[in-house]
Amino acid sequence: MPLFPLSPEQQSMLFLEGLFGPGIFRNTLISLPLRPELTRARVQSAITRLQQRQEALRSALVGRAPYLQRTEAVDPRLRTVVARPGESAGELLAARKADRLVSAQVRELPGRAEYELIEDPAGRERFLLVTLDHLVCDGHAERVLTAELTASLEDALGRRGSESGELPVSYRELCEQRVDAAARAERETRYWSRSLDRLEPVSGLIPRPGGTDAGPTDGLSLGQVQKLYRGPALHALVGAVCRAQGATAFSVLAALTAAAIWHRGGPRTIALFTPVSTRQRSGFDVAAGCFVHDRPVVCHIDPDQALSDSFKSVMGQNLAALRFSALSVPDLACAVPPLGAALLSDGVDYVQLHVGMAAGVAADPVAATRSAADTTGPVPAPDERRPRDLGPFRPALDLSVTTLRFEFTPGETTVRAFCGGAPGGMAVAEGLADDVLALLAAVLRKPDGTVAALVESSLSR
Repeated sequence: MPLFPLSPEQQSMLFLEGLFGPGIFRNTLISLPLRPELTRARVQSAITRLQQRQEALRSALVGRAPYLQRTEAVDPRLRTVVARPGESAGELLAARKADRLVSAQVRELPGRAEYELIEDPAGRERFLLVTLDHLVCDGHAERVLTAELTASLEDALGRRGSESGELPVSYRELCEQRVDAAARAERETRYWSRSLDRLEPVSGLIPRPGGTDAGPTDGLSLGQVQKLYRGPALHALVGAVCRAQGATAFSVLAALTAAAIWHRGGPRTIALFTPVSTRQRSGFDVAAGCFVHDRPVVCHIDPDQALSDSFKSVMGQNLAALRFSALSVPDLACAVPPLGAALLSDGVDYVQLHVGMAAGVAADPVAATRSAADTTGPVPAPDERRPRDLGPFRPALDLSVTTLRFEFTPGETTVRAFCGGAPGGMAVAEGLADDVLALLAAVLRKPDGTVAALVESSLSR
């Protein structure tokens, strides 16, 4: 495993940039309509406050070193873009969003964030467009930033008190509130050394490129399959499972994802990865950031373990992991060799999980349980299935990346499977997402069963 010169105070690692290659994800966009009375100076003040308070938005890569990052205080620049005669501000916004979604970010720009004030020639219709690199902001963190930015703009008009005044300045400060500063790094290293003692990197999940002379990047691509399930059934199902098992939606889906990987020949102790913003009840729902603040989710498969114990084990270690967060990602990878191997080994399959669900999983538990009963058989076919080729995949090492995203709402459930790797990998990623849903539907049939019994009764060999 390579070692990198790191400063605990300033360095972190946007490892997707170095490991998976630049530009593999589209940017994240935030657009907000602006009231006529909001002056340019007030908008500038709001975005400056946002960038000062969110550490992820003050992060930039250092020179050409792919793993190093600096954090600095800097005032964001607000660019004004005026519509052409006959073009509305809304039309200009749509055009700018299409362009900014796929635009290349400047790696030395803190936060890889760009801010545009979009208006018509008369200044009657105006929007704020924020472009954020996916490396520092995912879809869940986008909600955090949108809420804080909206509050800041309202504060600028005196329409609201200082409801956002108690938001933390940085993710690190959240961690410091929970652990004595003098012991944070030592405690975190000790915690992860114990938690990852049996960790085996996932390998062989995604088909390998094969023995070509062009190296590990030959023939690799990044793809996505999105499936849409309309109606409340899956939302009600996961709510019923969470209530019955006493666990969060994220913990349930993480444990089931690990079980699905194990069923496909994976190891028994698996590290999944996720930004902090996807873990419910973590206390970190005000901190934005994607891979800058990544921590593993350790799932150990004990075939004879009761399902409720498996779910609660994952939930407990999630909270403990966040409590002890102090080190940067590369510091932690270097201090705990199993984690470094899971991130930086040739042939590794990097698996990430995102789960979105409102805190109140169902307004009517009785109705939710009744609706969930309708889905305890095979998961129905999706109402829509949309495959998409996102372009070439050029990792720095011989590895693949698989991301599963589950978004549960009362009206519909969206499942997205992403895969960067060799041909055939996308089918594996999609099948893995299907396996997770199949296991979820089966939990209510055998709520007191074991992990092995659930897998054997739900997934084919």
